[in-house]
Amino acid sequence: MSTADSNSSSGNSSQGQVSPRSRLSVAPNGDQPPSLSPANGSTRSSSTSSRSRSGSIVPGAGMVWYSDPPPPSPAFTEEVPLQLRGSLTEIFLRNRDSCCIDLHVPRFIASLAFPSTDARAPHPAFVQAVMLIGCYFSRSPSLADYEIRFLAQTRREMSVSISNADRLHDYIRASNLVAFYYFCKGMYIEAYQQIIASGRMAPEAPDQFLAHSRDGVDLGERIYTLWQTACFDKIISMVVGQPSQLAAGPLVESSLQVTTPWPRLISEYETGKVADSENHSLHELFNPSSRRQARPDTLTALRAQGMVLVEYALRLSQMEPAPQLTHSLDVAVQTFLSRLPGLHNTGEMGEISPPHGLVTPVNPRLVFIRTLPHVASLILFQHGGDTTARHRCGVATQSMTAIIAGLAEPDWPDLYVGIGHLWFFVCEILVGIFHASRGPTKDQVRRDVEAIMRAVRKLSMVYPPLGFRFQQLQQMVAGSPI
Repeated sequence: MSTADSNSSSGNSSQGQVSPRSRLSVAPNGDQPPSLSPANGSTRSSSTSSRSRSGSIVPGAGMVWYSDPPPPSPAFTEEVPLQLRGSLTEIFLRNRDSCCIDLHVPRFIASLAFPSTDARAPHPAFVQAVMLIGCYFSRSPSLADYEIRFLAQTRREMSVSISNADRLHDYIRASNLVAFYYFCKGMYIEAYQQIIASGRMAPEAPDQFLAHSRDGVDLGERIYTLWQTACFDKIISMVVGQPSQLAAGPLVESSLQVTTPWPRLISEYETGKVADSENHSLHELFNPSSRRQARPDTLTALRAQGMVLVEYALRLSQMEPAPQLTHSLDVAVQTFLSRLPGLHNTGEMGEISPPHGLVTPVNPRLVFIRTLPHVASLILFQHGGDTTARHRCGVATQSMTAIIAGLAEPDWPDLYVGIGHLWFFVCEILVGIFHASRGPTKDQVRRDVEAIMRAVRKLSMVYPPLGFRFQQLQQMVAGSPI
């Protein structure tokens, strides 16, 4: 990917530069931007959130400044109100982990001050994709027209980017965000087609792609982009019933094996605190004994590792029985489980345990991460008839239902959309196990299916397209009563 950072221009240009103010604080609540009409851009609500009252890290968000507000950033299109642009950018930044992406926030905000044709600015495709995801997470019906506009503009700018081989890293990031948007909206075929487009660019030459990084921060962001592509590829492929195009694990030829290290914190890349000895990758995941002692993995890395285990278990389940491979994956899954932080832990590595005796909310990132190895184990042993297989399936299922039972009402809006699809997949497997079971085991599996179905239905209140998945489960159970 030698052209990954070409300085050729694309998109619309405009005049002027601004220097975003630093040391601006962000309050922790509220993703609802001002209600604006696309027709005239006027504000229909005079209220401001606690976030805007305390200042903002994004130009335009809340329109409260510690100095005079800067003029519109040329990285944005002029017809979208400044206040809305800033609000949507800030919403995206708050929800970026849900999109499996991370970036250096101050650098990103500063880059918006450059003209869109400047190589230091993000490509307009990525900027428009950021607006699109901000609209989605705003949950505001009044932004529906803007959502359509941002999607169309993102796709148009992506075509410009790839035609001119201009800032292709931003092309991949924009493409991934569009795939994520389609996935959240229940447009799974479109999501699959879009992530294929990302995958054709990202893995073309990963080492060369990383070699084009300008500095440590850029390297870290590129590593995040590669794993974002891989994670989206795996979950979307699972939903549409297609093989992952970025397969990983022992069955992949060594020349095609993923060697990209697991992502660390952006701040560590910035300060140069990422040592070669900590650049663990797939080899250590499937060969736990070779893992070197180092700092704990980031939650982002653990999510990627869990997705790799699930995808590999799926491929093994579609092959003729291979006891040695099954055993090695089982060891990898159990070792992975033993390294996971507690469900209520916080911190970028899950390193902060809750105070003793204090009831704290679950960490939505860890709800997803801790579910992944249980899904992998259930997939791996679903067809096994021996004691070990039945035990592994029982432990995996009970662990997942225990996670669900531990969710409080305020936890549900923060869960990842992907976990709803994992639950759907688990129910499909459990219905098959139910019909192969007898006695008390059969009754327990029925209760587990019912509990997980209730979880899918409840999460569909946050992500409406999951309602269709719940209907599919209802039809499955009706056609094959449990």
